[in-house]
Amino acid sequence: MADTNPVVLGEMSDEALLRTALTRNERAWRELVRRYHGKVSATVRRIYGPRSETEDIVQEIFIELAKSAKNFRHDSSLSTFLYRITTNTTYRYIKRHKEAHMVSEPAEFFANLPSESEGDLSPAANLLGAERREQVRVTLGRISTEKRMALVLFEMEGLTLREIAAMLKVPLQTVWSRVLNGRKDMAKMLTKAYGVAS
Repeated sequence: MADTNPVVLGEMSDEALLRTALTRNERAWRELVRRYHGKVSATVRRIYGPRSETEDIVQEIFIELAKSAKNFRHDSSLSTFLYRITTNTTYRYIKRHKEAHMVSEPAEFFANLPSESEGDLSPAANLLGAERREQVRVTLGRISTEKRMALVLFEMEGLTLREIAAMLKVPLQTVWSRVLNGRKDMAKMLTKAYGVAS
């Protein structure tokens, strides 16, 4: 049996840690959750929005990981497997609750907007940047869930189109189309609503 010392667990590869966790090792499961909680939570917030239910969805994701971990085939990384579970679980949650969902951060394709961390900007520029980020966040929440998920994974999470296609189990062309059409929808909505062009 693998050493379950917390220091050793922290040094294990994801795959070795998962194998150890599958032996019903509670410390290994805690280490997996510790390792991925921030990434999973950030992805859920970007897709679903900064709502009180976000942590419930994150918990649901880790429960789903525990249920489906034995099916992990090692043909992709654990992080890709977990991204797939994250997007699918979040998508199912959105469909179950049929509310207007918004994301919490602007996508990178709006990188020309001033960021919150740019401390050398004037107060007026900081206000304009915050206002434009909010416009993007609201608009991103108005496009279809499929397009939003593709945009979040591509533009914000930095995944490749191939990784997204594998994760969502859709053809590469479908992902490309969702990203492209999501960008077009965003630009059209931003221009119409706010006079903001991407």
